[in-house]
This record gives sequence, structure tokens and C-alpha cells, in this order.
Amino acid sequence: MLPLTPLAPPLVQSDPDPSAVPLSTMPVGALATLHEVRDAESRTVLRALGLTDACVLKICKAGDPCIVQVRSTRIGLSNSVARCLFVVPEADPGK
Repeated sequence: MLPLTPLAPPLVQSDPDPSAVPLSTMPVGALATLHEVRDAESRTVLRALGLTDACVLKICKAGDPCIVQVRSTRIGLSNSVARCLFVVPEADPGK
């Protein structure tokens, strides 16, 4: 018998990044890399929507819903889910 493997491994990085912040705190237009999902119930659904390990998100709308662009798709997330997604902001190329 084959060992069972989870359908969606946790989206949690093994080493915490001190620069990771909740997605809900990011300003419109910012780019960030997904670092960790702290809502275990949402992990599988978020992965199915395209929020995979270390994907780059663009914040299109802040608030509720928080709208992010992942690759060529825009996804609306409730504020409660956005607070559980920890991202690492990308450096502003203009600075």
C-alpha cells in the first residue's frame, strides 16, 4: 500500500521572515511574495485559486474584499482571510 500524502501541503515557510506582514496591511499597487498562510481551513482553497508557495501578488484593492492579482487572475479575498496571509513586500524599484 502506498503512503498517504496530503493533497495540499501547508503553505508555511520553515523559517519565519521578520519582514513578513499581513496582506491586509499592504497598500494598493504594491507587490509582495506569499510567505505563509496562517488559516489552515483556507489553504486548500487558496492553492486551488492559484495562491501557491512564493507566488507574487499585486494588491489591486484594499479593504473588504481585498482584491489581488496572481499571475493573470484577480481574486477577491475577505478581510479575515487577507489578515491570515503573510507576505514579504517587494522592494520599491523607485527607491
